[in-house]
Amino acid sequence: MRPTDPKPALAPAPGAAWASRLLERVCTALCRRLAPRQLGRLIENLQVALADQDPRVGAYALEYNNPQALCFLLDAYPTLQTWFSRYPRMGTIRFLDIGPAFGASAGLLSQMHRSHFLGPRLQVDVLDIVDTRRNFIEMSFPLVNFVHARVEDLPTDAQWDMVYCSNAIEHMDDPRAFIAQVLQHTQGQAVFLAPYREALPLSLDHRLQITEQTFEGYEGFRVDSVRVFHSAAWPTTADGVERQQILAVLAAH
Repeated sequence: MRPTDPKPALAPAPGAAWASRLLERVCTALCRRLAPRQLGRLIENLQVALADQDPRVGAYALEYNNPQALCFLLDAYPTLQTWFSRYPRMGTIRFLDIGPAFGASAGLLSQMHRSHFLGPRLQVDVLDIVDTRRNFIEMSFPLVNFVHARVEDLPTDAQWDMVYCSNAIEHMDDPRAFIAQVLQHTQGQAVFLAPYREALPLSLDHRLQITEQTFEGYEGFRVDSVRVFHSAAWPTTADGVERQQILAVLAAH
């Protein structure tokens, strides 16, 4: 079942369809008259404007947060692709990205797997408690469905084949309780990335160190694989402290 946004849908106002078609024609005409580079800059300006009222938020998303999220996805993608290949090639995988930041990872996956060219098609949802990122994500990555909710508040029948959670559990006061909640909505595999045995003092807003033991002992799931690695997205600190990431896959029995 594809979860729906908890907000009620509003009935379109009279004439809204006509206005939408007119606006689409105007935008198409404008696009044909702008040089590709001009159009690209316009789109980036729209992204910045939709990210937040403060333009520094949108600039941060484009220049720092999205590149880091994409780098983490590149680190994890070989593992994801291994699991994708175990699903029927002409099938569809219901895929959820929890804590997607500004949606770059989900957006790239939705583009790469929008057809069956690379294997199963992905139906990509993102789940976030921060609703202010919705406009940025929906404008930047139109194939991604935004769900504004807490994992704890999802209905029990909201299920996904695969769940991806990158660098979020270290922000939780009880990572194991959060992982257990995630697994209640996972029918296949849950893939987690996080800082590994982070040196003290922890980074801002990080609550606990994450280790192999964080992912052990969940009823109905086994630890399929664990990998500890260096990532360009999580480099050595300015003080020379070496940092690593842990990538864990929990698979339903």
